[in-house]
Amino acid sequence: MAEKKSRILKKEWKSFLKDFNRMNQYRTAVVQIGEDYIVGEPGMPLLGIDYDERGRRVEIFLGTTDPDNLVHLAHAVEVPRAIYLIRDEEAVNPVVGLQIQGAPGTGMTRIRFIDAACEEGRQKWVAAVAHTLYERRGMEPGADQEDWFKAEEIIEAVCENYRK
Repeated sequence: MAEKKSRILKKEWKSFLKDFNRMNQYRTAVVQIGEDYIVGEPGMPLLGIDYDERGRRVEIFLGTTDPDNLVHLAHAVEVPRAIYLIRDEEAVNPVVGLQIQGAPGTGMTRIRFIDAACEEGRQKWVAAVAHTLYERRGMEPGADQEDWFKAEEIIEAVCENYRK
């Protein structure tokens, strides 16, 4: 693995993260601070990463399987000092993650993707949410397509906010 880090200029953080979200949304990710995983394997689907200039923080949002509350804030990096794109040109998808350096004395936050394709992560997530809907219906057979379409609808409504 020949990973390379590229530092993103601070003046470009907002637009970079918007593009990053659009290109990597749904990919399954793990989040690590220093040596500790706050979201480990099998990971969770990336909803998006947001830079709040006024609040001086970068927020990482991942998805859960609860149809009533799909958004899970994985972590907020206070007073971020640097954002790095991690690439591996030998990988199926060269974008393998992101690294965010916070305030002095805080651990480096890393987002590492587990799957290469957004669609693969999306399909897994839809299946997991549809299964939760199935369980909530009392596990009665015969409405699997309805559960699947409802899961897609719920996920799309939530994810739209992170592409704007």
